Amino acid sequence: MENNFSAESSLRLISETIERSRRTIAKNSGKPLILWGALVTITAIVIWLLWSKTGSAAWNFLWFAMTAVGIICMATLMKGREKAPDTEVTRMLGKIWSWFGIFSTGFFALVWAAWGIRQLAGIEGPLSVDLTIIIVLMMGLCGTLSGAALKSKAITVSAVVATALSVLFLMVTPENDPVRILSFVILGVFALMVPGALLQKNGGK
Repeated sequence: MENNFSAESSLRLISETIERSRRTIAKNSGKPLILWGALVTITAIVIWLLWSKTGSAAWNFLWFAMTAVGIICMATLMKGREKAPDTEVTRMLGKIWSWFGIFSTGFFALVWAAWGIRQLAGIEGPLSVDLTIIIVLMMGLCGTLSGAALKSKAITVSAVVATALSVLFLMVTPENDPVRILSFVILGVFALMVPGALLQKNGGK
């Protein structure tokens, strides 16, 4: 009986520790989600305005500047805060968003490489690749996976709904129109800022 009680107590303690760690990780994710959501939203609006005014898609390189600013802001934000425990969940989240960065950057580089090859080979006609919708889908998938890993309905539902709205927006807007970049405003607000605010309010639940 004593052994059974000891085993049950140990299992309960382990479960409580795992749940506490999950809530700490989820709560710690609130402010970063709000930060990145704000950066994505502001950057998308700035690019749209500059692209519309100048007609140059080169303003999309501001996304790289946004990433650098975000990393600096994150380092400042996390100072003095409760450190998230090193668990399988934190490692999984790190891998999900690291691979998102690698795939997004890699795909962007491939598009430019393909454009250069076509120019050198004298191939005429536009390069038909909808980079925006691909990035939106990848970002939505990573957000959904993050929500599943954290067992957060707020993140999961927001990511799915925001991705669906963004894709619908892209499908009804003209191809190569600068306004398409505003699909990231939908993602920034509804897939990042809203769930981030909910996590902060509910303490990671």
